[in-house]
Amino acid sequence: MASDSVIGRLQPTQVIELTKAFMEFDINGNGFITFDEMKEALHRANMPRPDAEIHQVMSKIDFNRDGMASFDEFMKFMANISNPSQCQNPPWK
Repeated sequence: MASDSVIGRLQPTQVIELTKAFMEFDINGNGFITFDEMKEALHRANMPRPDAEIHQVMSKIDFNRDGMASFDEFMKFMANISNPSQCQNPPWK
C-alpha cells in the first residue's frame, strides 16, 4: 500500500479511482506495471501511444529505476501530478 503521506495528499475518491486505474494497468496482478502492461492497457482503452512515449512515462513513474512501476510509485507519481503546488521536484520535468 502507498505510504500514508502520499495517500494524505489525495481525496478518498481519488485513492479509489487511482487504485482501480492501477489494477487496469497491472494486467497480470503481480503489483507492478511493466512497459508491456502499460502498452497493452492503453491499447485496450483505445488510447495507443508510441513506444517512446510509454518509455518516457514509465521512466517518470519508476522512481527506483527497476524497470517497473509499483503501486507506491504509481500513487506517488499521481499524487504529485494531482497536487503540483505541493511537488518540489515534479517528475514530469
